[in-house]
This record gives sequence, C-alpha cells and structure tokens, in this order.
Amino acid sequence: MFIVNIIQLAKKLKLSATTVSRALGGYADVSETTRQRVKDFAIKYNYSPNPHASNLASNKSNAVGFVIPLYGLNNNTLNQISYFKFVAGMSSKINQDNILFYMMFANSAKEEMESYKKLIELNKVKNIIIHNVQTNDERIDYLNKNKINFVAWGRSKKINYSWVDLDNELSTELIVDHLCSKGHDKFGFINVSEKYNFAYLRKKGFKNGLKKHSLKFNSHLYKTTSLEDPSHSKNITLDLLKNNPDLKCIICSTEYSSVGAIQACVELNKKIGKDVSLITFDGPVVESLTNPHISAVSHPLEELGTNAIKILMHPDKQQEYSSFLVTPKIIDRGSVKSLI
Repeated sequence: MFIVNIIQLAKKLKLSATTVSRALGGYADVSETTRQRVKDFAIKYNYSPNPHASNLASNKSNAVGFVIPLYGLNNNTLNQISYFKFVAGMSSKINQDNILFYMMFANSAKEEMESYKKLIELNKVKNIIIHNVQTNDERIDYLNKNKINFVAWGRSKKINYSWVDLDNELSTELIVDHLCSKGHDKFGFINVSEKYNFAYLRKKGFKNGLKKHSLKFNSHLYKTTSLEDPSHSKNITLDLLKNNPDLKCIICSTEYSSVGAIQACVELNKKIGKDVSLITFDGPVVESLTNPHISAVSHPLEELGTNAIKILMHPDKQQEYSSFLVTPKIIDRGSVKSLI
C-alpha cells in the first residue's frame, strides 16, 4: 500500500498532520518515540514527502534557480546546448542531494532580470546560478542586495562572489604554445568585446604567450566581434586574409566565431589545415563539425556545472567566497598545419 499525502499518513497514525510533519522534519518538540513511530509508518506505507510542498511550507528553500537566455547569440539550438551541458553537470549533484531545480527561459536581457526576480520573490528560491558575468552586472547587485546565495559561471574583473570558470588566460597561452610548436609565428586573433571578462583574460593570455615566445603583439591582427552576433567574424576573417597574404593562422575566441572564419575560408577557396590553420574553443558547435574537424581548447561544461552546485550548496565556511578553475588542454583535431 502506498500513502501519497501527509493527511492519509496522519489518519493511519491517529495524529494531527502538523505533528506528523514536524516529526518527519526532525523538530525537537516532537518526542523521540513519536518521531520514530512516524518514520516507521512512513517506511511501511512507502510515504515520501513532496519536496516542493515542504519547501513552500517551510519557506526554507534548498532550491536552485537558473535562467537560460534565448536571445542574441543564444537564439540558436546549437548555442543553447552549451547551457544544457552545464545543466547536465549540475543534475548529478541536484539529484544526489534532493535539491529542487527551477529553470526558466528569457527572450531578452530585461526578461532575464525579471526571471531572477520571479524566482526569488515569488518562488522564494534562495540559491541562484548566473552566467556571462559582466563588469557592473545588475544581477550581482540585485543578488547581493537581497542576500541571495549565488555562484557565477564566469567572473568579472571585480570579484565579490563565488564562481566557477575555465582558466581563460591559460587557454590562449596554451594556444600560442601549440601554434609555435607547429612553426607558426604570425596569428590573427578574433576575440569578442572585452566587456566580458573572459575575453579580456583570453587577450591577456594571448599576449603572455607571445611574450613567452619573443613575439610582438600586432594590433592590426587583433579584431573583436559581438558575442551576440558572431557572424561578423566571416567578414573579419576575409579582411585579415586579403590584407595579410602571409597570414596563415587564425585564432577564434569563441566556437561561434570559428564558424564565420570557416565560411570565409570556403569563400576564398582556402582549405582549413592546409592553406589556413584554425584553432578555437571547444563546444557543441565545434564538436558537431565533421568537415573540417577543428582543433580547440577543451571547455568541460559538465564539470563546471557539477562544481557550481557543490560550491553553491556546500560552501567553504572558512572562506567568504569560493572558486573552481578548470585547467584547459589542447584538443588537436588536425586543423593546425605543421610548418616544421
């Protein structure tokens, strides 16, 4: 026999629903004898409390909220896969710890902000994960003002919160190491706006790599495109290759920019891995490409998601803020030609 609600269980025990609820909740005002009797009956009749109802009743939320943007860059199924991979990483800890998970979708930046407010003010969610953090991010101001526990996927230049992230600075330094090991010494670099800290760090790592190999930064070969509209990268690549006939290597700071770079190479009848070397950051777009295969820096989204939940729900009490940095590695798929 199954008992599906607390009222049925209370009738079986001949106790009030309040007493049964408090016994299952471990409240001290319920005797140990009664508490054990309630637990025994719950096991006997396969009763499991509804975590959503318990959460609302106690107003003591262990729920986690996350908003997936469907606008700009993310108004594309492949791009959205990145978020779902991150969510897949979160899900293992969410299921293990019996955490309620609220996921919402937003069609604009304004709607995204409103979604966070709904999660917190209407659903009483007290744990939030945000993404694509910018300098002077209104979400961070709002969360801090309302004393909400949150973790950021990514980080801004000013860090007053817990975060998880790829080591973006090391990533582009490793890219330069990889290219130099193949004999390259001149690179076009297509980045996104440095209002995103990951782009700033990728540029910094690129410069570090150049300096390590005694190469100079050429501002004419450094270009930026919009994160929201990376299609500009095609025109940027066309200009770079047409105006610099000796340029044989392109670095793309996002996998979406690399798609534009590939389109430019096709238009110019240049073969990736032969006429032009191309390397980018890994993700569902690059992973889905079979012709050509594109070398990339690893970006383990599931690992980031898992550790975001760990930090969010099990923070280090000895530190004000916690962090998790993923060490990148190069995935060589043959799109960088060896000149040695």
